[in-house]
Amino acid sequence: MTRLLKNFTEVAEQVRLELQASKGISQEQLDSFRARVEGNGHQFPENSVFVDFDQLYLDYEVQRQAIPDHILGIMKRFDPRLCTPASASRVTGQDYITLYDGQQHSIAMYLLGYSGVPATVVQTDDPAFPSYAFEELNESGVKRLTPGDLHRNALTRYKLGSREEKNVRARTMQDQFDKAGIDLEDKGTRKSANLRGNRDYYFSHFKYADKGIALDKSGKTLFQILEAIRSVFPLQEEIDQGVYIGLYELARLDTRQELPPMWMARVLHACAKYFNSSATLHSKAKLQHAHVFPGASWSAPSAMANFLRELYIMEGGSIQLPYHGEGALMQVATNPAPGLFPSKVA
Repeated sequence: MTRLLKNFTEVAEQVRLELQASKGISQEQLDSFRARVEGNGHQFPENSVFVDFDQLYLDYEVQRQAIPDHILGIMKRFDPRLCTPASASRVTGQDYITLYDGQQHSIAMYLLGYSGVPATVVQTDDPAFPSYAFEELNESGVKRLTPGDLHRNALTRYKLGSREEKNVRARTMQDQFDKAGIDLEDKGTRKSANLRGNRDYYFSHFKYADKGIALDKSGKTLFQILEAIRSVFPLQEEIDQGVYIGLYELARLDTRQELPPMWMARVLHACAKYFNSSATLHSKAKLQHAHVFPGASWSAPSAMANFLRELYIMEGGSIQLPYHGEGALMQVATNPAPGLFPSKVA
């Protein structure tokens, strides 16, 4: 997915249109919000330096996307006294200012009719500074950042020269998705016409993706998992998380690296003879787990790994797949849940 440096006012105008379309917010309502602000007599904090919106740009390799609903909430309760300066930087040689913190309230001010925003502007020679600053300002409150935000920022840090381990790992991880022709993006991004990737397939579980690269830092295992699911179940746009974590777990249990090449695809081809959809394969595993272990919580890695293994054995597979012991068996062949298999298989 390509994220571009965008003119601030263009982004703000897009938010205006989205609020009008989704919430029916008219210019008259925006004017009434501004009139309320003007009527309370409150002032912005002293010594604020206003930066004209026409000078601002947003770097979407660093910045999260604008959130119209959040911006609407800011406008409804806007109080100049609480408007802490936005954070921005001007890199030597550039004729624009990059905003790296305070995007949401800055867009709110634009829509309220202000011509600029109070900001602190850092003059720097380092083009990586906005990325570095974004991370430092947000990392202490990571609950406010999604895994996708952190991953995207790590890729930017790598591109700008950082070779910290987390940035190298993020780059290696992204390379596997690019090689497999799969977008790594959350479901909200996938639904966005403007921000979604342009590939036919996507995977939304960043933490599972990170598990794959942590298991094998070369990225080979991660790529094999993605390629196996995509090739065996080509009709599903989303690379199923359950099937992914099942293959991951089997690979993790293969501590001696004894499984043969292409074993993942062979396992999934056997499973596909029972279930022609990866999503169905996942949901049926949950059905079987509830049947065999009533009341027990779902543990995706072990349950999915054992479910895949037992289906493979039922189909006559000869590869000796690792498993979690007799007590963890899903009993697919001996005690199938009612409705587990299509009628022709039952």
